[in-house]
Amino acid sequence: MGLKPVEKILVSDGILDQIRTAILSGELAPGQKLPPEIEMASQLSASRSSLREALNALVHMGYLERRNRGLYVTPDSFWKSTSSLPFARSQQEWNIAEIIEVRQIIETELSASAAKRAEPEDMRALEESLRQMESQIGDAAGFIEADYRFHLSIARAAKNSILYDFIQKIRDLLKENIALVIQESNISRRSLHYHQRIFEAIKEGDASRARRLMAGHLSDIGKEFLKVLYRSSPPVKGKRTGEISRRLQA
Repeated sequence: MGLKPVEKILVSDGILDQIRTAILSGELAPGQKLPPEIEMASQLSASRSSLREALNALVHMGYLERRNRGLYVTPDSFWKSTSSLPFARSQQEWNIAEIIEVRQIIETELSASAAKRAEPEDMRALEESLRQMESQIGDAAGFIEADYRFHLSIARAAKNSILYDFIQKIRDLLKENIALVIQESNISRRSLHYHQRIFEAIKEGDASRARRLMAGHLSDIGKEFLKVLYRSSPPVKGKRTGEISRRLQA
């Protein structure tokens, strides 16, 4: 397996992404045993503790399983069950309001689940993402990457691998528009404030508050999308602004 050294910022996330990509691409075959920890850590130029965090997360997400004192890629049947998720269409074929609505439905519940299930490594990943967001205020690209990590870390903490994949796909669909909104609005500081409060709710195990705060955050983001995206171009597929507003207010 051709592993490469990763950046020191959010090392465990970098490791997780490499191994997950190797699994999904078939480089790591279903049922294949992973190399020993010491060998993988050496290839990655990472500590064994960071490697263990990533491996534990991949187990929770369903990509790996422990047996016979080793780690193995989950059998092919699991990936076949998730490979047909309905994300084959391009962004142009989706209605932006519908994508935002899906985020509101899924991520509010993921936040509540994270408050119930988050483990110490999950909280460390969330906290590191927050630190990165704070340091990247004013740098749109850096802030967007840290924001992406924060939301993925919540999905990972919720321990549902299928919904984790949903969040990745949804964010991919919105990637360009998120960049536009961050660059053309003052949403960064408001988003950071929401993220800090969501983090505290998850840390305290308060599922109801985490759900409520995420709903408020995504509603706020949705309204910014509406203002920025439709300032210079008409709504997608003839949808009127009023309909999109109603979705965001629902």
